[in-house]
Amino acid sequence: MKTIRFLLIGVLALGILNASSCLGGGDDNNGNDGEEPNFIESASGGSPLETVLANGFRFHSYVKNIGGSGKIGMTITNSKGSAAKEFNVTANTSYVFSCDVPAEAKSSAGFTYIAKFPGKAGYTDARTKPGYDCTGAPTNMQFQER
Repeated sequence: MKTIRFLLIGVLALGILNASSCLGGGDDNNGNDGEEPNFIESASGGSPLETVLANGFRFHSYVKNIGGSGKIGMTITNSKGSAAKEFNVTANTSYVFSCDVPAEAKSSAGFTYIAKFPGKAGYTDARTKPGYDCTGAPTNMQFQER
């Protein structure tokens, strides 16, 4: 009877060891294991967060993909419309995302620019612009490697 108990405990222990050795597989932080893109904030390095245009603003978001390579979709929406675009991204790479938002000065108005980046971390860049009103849908979305 003791032999059967030892055999069962041994089989159970081997099963637990085998299962635990597989739990962490697939995440080597190099994006080489089918991992989804995953964005975090990246320092701007003194680069502008926004540029004033003749008809509004160009917002810049600095991010790093700490996940895998793949395609991501970005959508920027305001009260006047939205813009959507798909981008190819590479693992472990820094990017600057930019988008133009048409706006005009209006003391009684204000708007918030929000760009949400995909992934487990899912960084969101949000900035409020008091004293301005959106006059059109966002345009000119770009995602450039830094």
